[in-house]
Amino acid sequence: MLKLIQPISKKNQVVLAIKEAILSGSIKPGDQIVESRIAHQLGSGIPLVREALIELEHHGFVQKTPYKGTTVTKLGPKEIRENFQLRAELEALAVEWARDNVTSADIKDLRKLITRMEQSAAELDLDEFYQSDLEFHRKLWSLSGNTYLADVLERMVVPLFAFFVMKTRRKKESYVASAVMHGEIVSALETKSAAELRELMRDSLKGWTDDMLDLLFAEPDKGIATINPDI
Repeated sequence: MLKLIQPISKKNQVVLAIKEAILSGSIKPGDQIVESRIAHQLGSGIPLVREALIELEHHGFVQKTPYKGTTVTKLGPKEIRENFQLRAELEALAVEWARDNVTSADIKDLRKLITRMEQSAAELDLDEFYQSDLEFHRKLWSLSGNTYLADVLERMVVPLFAFFVMKTRRKKESYVASAVMHGEIVSALETKSAAELRELMRDSLKGWTDDMLDLLFAEPDKGIATINPDI
């Protein structure tokens, strides 16, 4: 059965083109993105590329550094371990605080996101799985009621998620198991004590670190990003 044609803006076309180039490996982690070169290759204006990069930064695929410009997100083993070490503590705190604020409507929203994760896991639609997973965590951070904590987790976790999407491919069973684990967290929000909930989140994150490090590819060489003009 044919899918309906979806209207898509020029900016979103640029976003998708750059994102697909990153996920396919045409643009590698650590590569510098030169706005004028990307604009020329895509036949678009520099302001449009700039807007697209802002959105991709929001999703963690690129990082902007003062005086250095924009590069594709790249993390080393030491950075990932340190990130997970801190994330395990902060996200455990976030879910503990979320327990006091969560409503039945919030639980319903979280379960809908888990359903989306399950569906995308079954289809191995990794981009949709990543988006649903990230929305799930963002919902928990928001429910903590602490905007500072949510902001720190946003800046820590979003590039981490994007880097794993770029660099790892797991078996379908791993994605399904991840969705199940998220379901256990939602159930715990309704039934477990604060201490039990905090420990569940901490353990789930610590157990994932070594698995992800084992799946990462060898670090690629740095270079200048290029992209196929397929808009």
